[in-house]
Amino acid sequence: GELAFYNRGDPSQSYYPQSPDAQKFLDLYALAVKNNFVVMIHPDKGQESAIENVLRKNPDVKFYLHGDEIESAIIGLMDKYPNVYYSVDAVVSRLPFPPADALHLSGTEEEYVSTIKQNFNAILNRAVNDWKTKIETHPDRFTWGTDRGGATWHYGEEVSRLFEELSRAFIGKLDPSVQEKYAYKNAESLLQK
Repeated sequence: GELAFYNRGDPSQSYYPQSPDAQKFLDLYALAVKNNFVVMIHPDKGQESAIENVLRKNPDVKFYLHGDEIESAIIGLMDKYPNVYYSVDAVVSRLPFPPADALHLSGTEEEYVSTIKQNFNAILNRAVNDWKTKIETHPDRFTWGTDRGGATWHYGEEVSRLFEELSRAFIGKLDPSVQEKYAYKNAESLLQK
């Protein structure tokens, strides 16, 4: 699982308002390095400096980040720290117009499916514009992910099928030398010693 530091209104679902660089978490990262564990973190907005502090203090730990709260800082972190990785998850399915988060703002599976089908190419183009250069700049440290969180219907058969279709189309837009790395090889590599 992940160390979730974000605030989504349910304190039982995260460590919010604690910081990723609090001593009790630094102790966990020390345990992670001893056992060659990967540490997955979903930071909250405004925790970039805490994440950087964690990365700086733990150069031998592989940190696997995800979540839209840290995405604007991810390239800067990757440029400085070779032990940071990022999973591109539900952000691939953002709409190119507000409100962009169709998954979490749709009330039903049918509403979401309809929105994605009507806007498939525009969504794909936005994902390519937002992520292609980033992934190709650090081709060994981005992975495809399927985390969607939220309502049970987010994992329904039609939502999953569309999410996979969109993700495959996105992967097809990446440079051929990066496609397999992003699709699965980087994840395999991250989990190996």
